[in-house]
Amino acid sequence: ELHNKISSRSFNSRVAQALSTVKELVEEKCCLNVVEAVKGGSVGKGTAIVDCEDAELVFFVKGLPTEGHQKWLSPLLRSVQSTLVENLPADTKVECTEDAVRVSMKGSINVDLRFSPSFDSYVKTVQALGALGPYARKPFEASFVKERTQFVAKQPGHVKVTMRLLKWWRDQQQWSCSLTRPSDFVLELIAIYASQQCGKVTQAQMIANCMSLLSRFDKLRVVWSNYYDPSDVWAPLMLQKPLLMDPVNPFCNVADPQDFDARELMSYAATTHFFW
Repeated sequence: ELHNKISSRSFNSRVAQALSTVKELVEEKCCLNVVEAVKGGSVGKGTAIVDCEDAELVFFVKGLPTEGHQKWLSPLLRSVQSTLVENLPADTKVECTEDAVRVSMKGSINVDLRFSPSFDSYVKTVQALGALGPYARKPFEASFVKERTQFVAKQPGHVKVTMRLLKWWRDQQQWSCSLTRPSDFVLELIAIYASQQCGKVTQAQMIANCMSLLSRFDKLRVVWSNYYDPSDVWAPLMLQKPLLMDPVNPFCNVADPQDFDARELMSYAATTHFFW
């Protein structure tokens, strides 16, 4: 019942419409050589819940440099922002964030527009990252949108139900700041890992297994082998604790303590009574 309440079908068609509108505008009005536009975020993955509806559109643009993002990204975002302001209804809010143009549409739909150089293949993207230093790799997050979205989207239905319930649970808690609030991606990966560890169990047991993992988050060591070989993981990451590898980017620990402080999460998960 809870799941039916938080996962609405009508929402999905509204978002599809909003994404199409923005995508066409960028492709027609922004003078960019867009090779492909890919849907990401919880909407693209099929794991959105009511009031937690993030959509992402990543435009792969021919001719963008594959490094030096700090030089070209900001001017590009500002240019796209001004084009959208001119062409979208007046009640639509368009703002630049650090790495995206955020479009907030009527009906509480937020769409983040991101831009990536166009690479020939997944392997070429990984190679480009390998050639750069650790701080230059962060802006490449958007370049993996297709593989990352597929990894989550192709999970079985019962695992996606767990993901949505975990997001709902997260949104019931009080987090002291964005650094302590677990991201959608962290919760999605935990649900996938729990499912791989214990197979198909009842929904209540699945949530209990996820809570158990979250309460011991600082002990996590998770490396995937769907897209890259575990031996490809950037060596310094193997020393980090906790370790929750990005399943498509061998240079990214999603649980990096610099990006996420798990102490509040562990405390909440240890004291949660979800179904009783």
